[in-house]
Amino acid sequence: MVAGGFAAARAAWTEAGRTEAPRLVAIAYFAIGDVDRGRANIHDYYSFAGDFADMVAGNVAGGVEAVKATVAAFAEIGADELILGPGVADLDEVSRLADAVL
Repeated sequence: MVAGGFAAARAAWTEAGRTEAPRLVAIAYFAIGDVDRGRANIHDYYSFAGDFADMVAGNVAGGVEAVKATVAAFAEIGADELILGPGVADLDEVSRLADAVL
């Protein structure tokens, strides 16, 4: 889904006559320590948006391997920056993230 958005942004950028590449930034949510709670928290946060909440919660990268795969997937589509938001309010999640991707 994001790849299509990035492609559209690049096309619009080119169509506007810009010669430098656009800066492409994305956000993804993750949960490592308690994946179910992380998905539930993200779902609750977006619950006002109906079915969109299901989609976002379903795309939470759950576990170390899923986080690594998410980071790789965004790199592959050319993201200049990826903001990883924890689904669980626990500082240990940030340490787990660092251990997983750094």
